[in-house]
Amino acid sequence: MMKKIVILICITIISAGCIGNKKEQMQISKTKEQIFHLPEIPSMLVIPQKRAEYLAKHYWDHFPFTDTYYKSEIIEPIFADFIGVLPHTNYSAACSGIKILMKKAEINVQLYSYLGELAKKYLYNYESPMHNEELYIPFLESMVKSPVIDNIHKSSYEQQLAMALKNRPGSMAENFIYTLASGKSYTLSALKSEYTLLFFNDPDCEDCLEIKNKINSSSALTVLQNKYKKITILSIYPDEDLRIWKEHLPDYPLNWINGYDKKLNIRNKELYDLTKMPVLYLLDREKHVLLKNASFETLENYLEKI
Repeated sequence: MMKKIVILICITIISAGCIGNKKEQMQISKTKEQIFHLPEIPSMLVIPQKRAEYLAKHYWDHFPFTDTYYKSEIIEPIFADFIGVLPHTNYSAACSGIKILMKKAEINVQLYSYLGELAKKYLYNYESPMHNEELYIPFLESMVKSPVIDNIHKSSYEQQLAMALKNRPGSMAENFIYTLASGKSYTLSALKSEYTLLFFNDPDCEDCLEIKNKINSSSALTVLQNKYKKITILSIYPDEDLRIWKEHLPDYPLNWINGYDKKLNIRNKELYDLTKMPVLYLLDREKHVLLKNASFETLENYLEKI
């Protein structure tokens, strides 16, 4: 039963070069079956979440980590299926499963490094349908402690981990000062609103323009903002070219708060991860993070439930 569930819930991202003819695909499938099979889940575990928890912790029990070479097109689907299991169990079990995997993989440095690349591709890449920074954190925690990672790569992982641990869902959002076109400055923490949609963006950014238009045309946001007065949209320009920001001010709705970071503290002090723009955060009344780096679709689905 669980094997069928795993197949159904897992989304495989197929990279360029992995697409071959039918014969090659059959060979890959055969090779995958030869080197890997799922553990047998105890029959006493009948609750789906408990079965997923067991699978998360034992998924790699029969994987031959000591083999020195695997093709990426064989490993990647196995890894993708594993990632697909994790959201179906609790976070603690998911973290345990990830750390068990990475500990086992230390015996094979080449494979260990490749697993780190896959984790970044599936969980840290914003364009991945499986993007999940919370699940990427235990991978990072494993890699920064691992003796098989060299200092150069470890430094990069440490920086990613530091950013991932900031503004996590449930934590207090980093406070900052924003300045309006009038020259008056305010703090995020002082903003009074049931919910705050924090929208970091650049007027010259095409993706930012697309998201801005989606926010502006969202029925859920319109109702919450205009009818129920429950949400404030705080648009922040975090860069230094104020000419661009001022030129585009008329393009923003009048019922938004449009500010900029006068001292550039958000970027310089890395208060928020602005690796890719735009960035959306949803905060509650006390400025706890509800959604971090959310897609617009995730945001809208969340707001529709309020």
